[in-house]
Amino acid sequence: MSFLALPSVAEPVTLPSGGQVDLHEILTESGDDAKVTRLRYVTIGYAPDAAGQDSTLRDATFLCQNRALPILSQPTDGQTIIISLADRAAPFGVMDASVAQIFEVFTVRNDTCIWEAF
Repeated sequence: MSFLALPSVAEPVTLPSGGQVDLHEILTESGDDAKVTRLRYVTIGYAPDAAGQDSTLRDATFLCQNRALPILSQPTDGQTIIISLADRAAPFGVMDASVAQIFEVFTVRNDTCIWEAF
């Protein structure tokens, strides 16, 4: 896994739901036949249950299509993008039940983020 450098001052992103998020970090993993890019966002007061599934999916799709794809140098078909939204920053991979967060997984096809329901 590697970390990508973030701009020193990242502008908050306004979501279709009206909420705002800040980019916390970008993580990439490359394997023999797959590449995964994770964009981890933080929004104060985020509550997955209150946001509603349709609103949350719409926001995550927006972030994938409008933020993740443009920063990838050459998105390729089959590449995986994971968008996470959390109520506060937390170390990656560390379980913390007090952090409210969701993850949505997308596969890139024809320069489009396709949601992968699982």
